Amino acid sequence: MLENVHRFTHGEIEGAVIRIMEDEFLSTHEFLPDELKLGDPEESIFSYTCCYLRYRGKPVLIDAGFDPDTAPGALESIDVDAKEIEVVLLTHADRDHVAGLLMPDGSFTYPNAQHVIGRELWENLRKPETLDALDEERAAFYRRFVDAFDDHLQLCEGEIEVEVLPGARFASSPGHRIGHAIYEFDSGSGAPLLHTGDTFFDSMYAEHPDWPNVADSLPDQAIASRIGVVERAVASGALVLSSHVEFPGIGRIERQGEFYRWVPVP
Repeated sequence: MLENVHRFTHGEIEGAVIRIMEDEFLSTHEFLPDELKLGDPEESIFSYTCCYLRYRGKPVLIDAGFDPDTAPGALESIDVDAKEIEVVLLTHADRDHVAGLLMPDGSFTYPNAQHVIGRELWENLRKPETLDALDEERAAFYRRFVDAFDDHLQLCEGEIEVEVLPGARFASSPGHRIGHAIYEFDSGSGAPLLHTGDTFFDSMYAEHPDWPNVADSLPDQAIASRIGVVERAVASGALVLSSHVEFPGIGRIERQGEFYRWVPVP
């Protein structure tokens, strides 16, 4: 049975990475355009996670998974009730990141939490033309989601970094999706904690941030954002969390000459 909760500490931050779906075993060629599919592909373990933090005494959730049962169940296993979550920080609105925010009856999974998301992302999502372009099943979900949360969000401007909690910042990192964001937390240890959402689908993108990812909505913008995130992580020595790098998706990015290296943290 796969481990579904990985607990960690970083400075003054206590956290837990939560596996919200079974891993997929993919080829690295799944993400690369044809011109970069050189030689034999490597196997990539693609994980699906969200993250809980006890940050300066506050229970915080970063993204929420694909259903309203898995993350709350994992939280319960570490003695955290869903009603205790005070802040939910959303990197973007793909279903594996937000579908866990609503119960089947339409109530909020985290009823006492302030929910945070990028303004550009939210305004694009709620456009009729955005919803009309989706297939019937996804459109129905997102209409329900938009209706439920439209008046219950803190919207962060993409042009500036926003302090969403003391020492915790929302930073726009668009390209994977419109308005995609990362979150950086002061750990009290000198090196911050940096949650990068879907910036890196695989560790190869931390090592080659200029490589395109066919899953990105805006590939050129995504490359520029990835390069910026890598440079930020290297400069600060951040502990990096990724939603999809092999579970638990925790590591550091080091510069080695002209190149970068992803170093998993046990």
